[in-house]
Amino acid sequence: MARSQLHSEDWYRVSALCPRLRPQVDVALHEYRSEPWYVLTDKSSGRTFRVQAEDFDILRRFDGKTRVDKIWNDIAWSRKRDLPPQDEFLELLSRLYEAGIVAIDAMPRAAQLAKGQVEKSREWITRFLKSPVSQKVPLWNPSNVLETELMTRFAHFIFGMPGLILWVLVVFGGALTALSHWTPLTANLGDRALDPGNLLIMACVYPVVKLIHELGHALAVRRYGGTVTQVGVMFLVFVPMPYVDASQANAFRSHESRALVTAAGILAEFAIAAFAMLLWAEAEPGLWRAVLFNIILICTVSTLFFNGNPLLRFDAYFVLSDLTRTPGLGTRGQALMGRVFKQTLGIDPGADMETGGTTERVWLLIYAVASGIYRFIIVFTIAFGLADMLGIAGQFLGVWVIIGGLVWPNMKTFRTLVTSPETKKRKWTVMRRAAAITCVIVGLVAVIPLPLRTTVPAVIVPSPNAAVFSRAEGFIEEMDVTDGTLVSVGDQLMLLDRDVLRTEIFALEARRLSTEARFRAAQNENEISLVDAIETELAAIADGMAQLQEQLDAVEVKSERAGQWMMSMNPLELGMMITRGQQLGWIISEGNRRIVAQVPQSKGFAIQSGVTGVSVLISSGDIRELDEAVLMIRGDASRVLPDPLLADRMGGPVMTDLESPEDQLLALKPAFNLIIEEAIADVSIGSVVQLKLAHPPTSLFNRYWPRIISALGARFGPGA
Repeated sequence: MARSQLHSEDWYRVSALCPRLRPQVDVALHEYRSEPWYVLTDKSSGRTFRVQAEDFDILRRFDGKTRVDKIWNDIAWSRKRDLPPQDEFLELLSRLYEAGIVAIDAMPRAAQLAKGQVEKSREWITRFLKSPVSQKVPLWNPSNVLETELMTRFAHFIFGMPGLILWVLVVFGGALTALSHWTPLTANLGDRALDPGNLLIMACVYPVVKLIHELGHALAVRRYGGTVTQVGVMFLVFVPMPYVDASQANAFRSHESRALVTAAGILAEFAIAAFAMLLWAEAEPGLWRAVLFNIILICTVSTLFFNGNPLLRFDAYFVLSDLTRTPGLGTRGQALMGRVFKQTLGIDPGADMETGGTTERVWLLIYAVASGIYRFIIVFTIAFGLADMLGIAGQFLGVWVIIGGLVWPNMKTFRTLVTSPETKKRKWTVMRRAAAITCVIVGLVAVIPLPLRTTVPAVIVPSPNAAVFSRAEGFIEEMDVTDGTLVSVGDQLMLLDRDVLRTEIFALEARRLSTEARFRAAQNENEISLVDAIETELAAIADGMAQLQEQLDAVEVKSERAGQWMMSMNPLELGMMITRGQQLGWIISEGNRRIVAQVPQSKGFAIQSGVTGVSVLISSGDIRELDEAVLMIRGDASRVLPDPLLADRMGGPVMTDLESPEDQLLALKPAFNLIIEEAIADVSIGSVVQLKLAHPPTSLFNRYWPRIISALGARFGPGA
């Protein structure tokens, strides 16, 4: 503890009190970085409190009979430890009292008991107002079932060496299967997951998966001799999910045991996902495969973003806390942030209760900042999701979630800070520093222009003038080129079937001969009108013969330029029917290639501000600068790709709709089509490169404010 003046001006207020530890408090000894700590757990509320050994030496004197001043004097005369300043003694006593660990009266008064019962009965109202989409309802005490011999043996099997080997085999097999089926598993993932029918399946599967998750926690607690005394249902975004009270794990002395209890649910979900993956790979399309797909999705994506993410106070948070020997990770980090903030404003932060060294303090501050940012993202993600799915009701609930999750807690903190005596003592200093900090932030956000760049994946594709089209129709009779063949002007590329054309020519020739005979007969009989009609017919036959002869010449497909032959998207084979005007392939030379890309709509502000520079990242260290004059961007967003090589199924970076027409691939989301008519001769067609666009510098406010307003207006605006 930090040392300040020994005596406190408020000591007389508490010196006559006789504190005592409440009877429902359990005490467990933990070790953090070779130092003993005591963890006090209130069995009635599940709340825990952690104190150092020297502070616990004070707590053990709280017997309900000894006065506070005598306890402090006894410590002074014992000389076994440093005498704590009275302010720190009062701080410890206050924290323990607020946590429900210490009682002041030897026998609680009836009025206090009644007040406590009323407050406890109203807790659910406070929880509901704070977060209407996350509520808990306790249902049942499962200890009689979990403490049976059968369940105990099963817990030792699952969390022993046999269970570990089985888990590794299942997860490893599921991971290999997922990698081998990656494309069909992840194709069009967003649309498949958010389809209304799939959301209904997901809502049914989710509680079952979470039931197994919670069973994992319960069995892990039982494995180390503990028990679970409460099972209930928690409503998360109105989806019912089971939960178990595994707080008895706090009494386990081993960090590894506590970490395993907390991680048991995550491990169970990974095992479920792996087993479902093995079944999915063998299942036929239908309801059963859809159920397995949702199990995989829930046990991976949901776990990684929530239970498996240590930035939220779910399972992974406590696992990280135990494995890094950093108890109270989030609380201590927030307390340190509060101290730094107060010191910045010139407010006395009070006694420093943090026991960690410099390295640990830095780690706590980094965690506090990261978790705060992630919480902000998650709250808005949930709010936007509710608004998108539930219409007007979702808008109302989304605003409620934002207020309960972000606005209200920060307003409470701000109010506490503003009304504190320390702030009032140094009011003018605080105001000056706050104004200076505000000016700096406004300058950084709204005034100072910062570089603005857009980076998108692009593909090298042939330009339209490189395409080779068929001028005739027929079946492919000969193929003289393959992919990569070098051709010169006049080289034959392929030959189409000529039999049909020759037959038509022979038929027209016979018709011409018979018509000429009729013509001569009409001339001999001097039938002027008939002669004119037959002349017209002969002219038509001659035109038809000329067209057929052109087509006969065109069945011999020849190269009109020198370059490298490249097949079209649909490979050609001998005997395949070719129609007139069909694209057969490309002849690639140095000058007939270009760069195409799709710029997301979120980059619309940057695109509208103009482009001041263009560069192409071919590979690490290979950057080509291009003239921005060759850049062309369509002003209207479209799902139509500027070239099929951009599509994911062709090896490109753009996800396409599985229901796209055969003759035109459509992107999942509209975007701005970008085309650069610039030849990069030493890069092969189909290569994916990174395109970097430089824009005029602008402030962060101008850059992001329109996007924020657009996102909020689309979900919470009048027409949403």
